[in-house]
Amino acid sequence: MNKIKNYEDLVAHRRRLETNLRSQKSYLNHRVDLIKEKFEPISKVVAFFKSDKKTKVNTLINNGSSLLKIGSTAGIDMLLQRRLSKAGWLTKLVLPFVLRFAAARTLEKVEHKTV
Repeated sequence: MNKIKNYEDLVAHRRRLETNLRSQKSYLNHRVDLIKEKFEPISKVVAFFKSDKKTKVNTLINNGSSLLKIGSTAGIDMLLQRRLSKAGWLTKLVLPFVLRFAAARTLEKVEHKTV
């Protein structure tokens, strides 16, 4: 770093410091945004469990029932994995789709009843 000899040097140094500060702030804001994106699913789960019961059901339904759909899909997959181990290839292909469709229809009926 050069020594500051006059007022112009001081002003130039201040501008460099302010520019450096702005760039570091933007970098930190960008990093914080990335961290927020990574923790967004966790914050949604925490918000889900903080709300009251009626709000929980409406939140699940209004958000496309994504949590319920994921749970029903995972449950169907786990049940069918054991049950269909000796079944034919057509049954293994068709039955999961039929059951997922039935689960989706059931979730839609629940949605219409609660809304």
